Amino acid sequence: MIVTVTLNPAVDEEYLVPEFRPGSWFRATSVNRSAGGKGINVSILLRQMGCDSAALGFLAGYNGEYVRDALRRERITTNFVNVRGETRTNTYVVDEVGHVETGIAELGPYIPEEALSRFFRNYERILHRADGVVMGGSLPPGVPQDIFRELTLLARRHSKPVFIDASGSPLLMALEGGPTVAKIDHRFMSLVMGVPLSTLDNLVGIAQKVHAQGVPWMVASYRTYGDLFSTPEGVFIAEVERKGIVSLFGASDALLAGLVLGLGERMPAEDAIRFAMAAALEDAMHMEKGVRSRASVEQHLSKVKLDRVG
Repeated sequence: MIVTVTLNPAVDEEYLVPEFRPGSWFRATSVNRSAGGKGINVSILLRQMGCDSAALGFLAGYNGEYVRDALRRERITTNFVNVRGETRTNTYVVDEVGHVETGIAELGPYIPEEALSRFFRNYERILHRADGVVMGGSLPPGVPQDIFRELTLLARRHSKPVFIDASGSPLLMALEGGPTVAKIDHRFMSLVMGVPLSTLDNLVGIAQKVHAQGVPWMVASYRTYGDLFSTPEGVFIAEVERKGIVSLFGASDALLAGLVLGLGERMPAEDAIRFAMAAALEDAMHMEKGVRSRASVEQHLSKVKLDRVG
């Protein structure tokens, strides 16, 4: 069982519109509403590929009940701490002609210290039954910036692999805890480290710095439809074709879920990367988040171009 941590869940509302432009009025051709947040998305994707998970975090108000109900209908174990306020709503607009995506994210409810303590107790209890931990996304008000580092250290004490997908100070602090896999927001890292990450050499240089902190795997986006994977078995660039892609809205989470499953099954690095990229491509082939099945993901394996670069 994989434990996923989503400290700032959301209800995601995605609108598909023709030729979206600011300042105009549009009628959506398609609307999709779903439970969201980094860990929650991964839990749903893992379930769709036949892997069990338990989702932890904080929920509030009507939106929180919607998220909990949506997960239970997917037969995903939930262990959320209830707080006052309202779980946030994130709104995404996808231009079906230009394939440009625009998003607006709310802040989320305040998390008091007592609720944070209850969450840590839940987390430590469930670690005994976990095969791995996935955490990431934004932090709601009241949550300390170093929380991912603390959660990573707790998981490592129980010898559990940790997958982190975050940005900003929470990510930099999490790296100090030595997660197994770190998915890097290269735009932020370029600002922090003062190195433009538009070139392969610079990306590899950052990967070496991440590895030096005890992180075996680093993943970073490369160009529009590719990712760099720096692993103990080498450095790889994986890319997919744009043909057939509808929305990249959930592709990053699908990639992470695919990698969690691949490494959990002890696939060789190249096979795990191919599976992760195939999951991302399957997710991007339709507007709705998620994949149809593991079999549907495997149908895309041949569409992944993988080159070893180091």
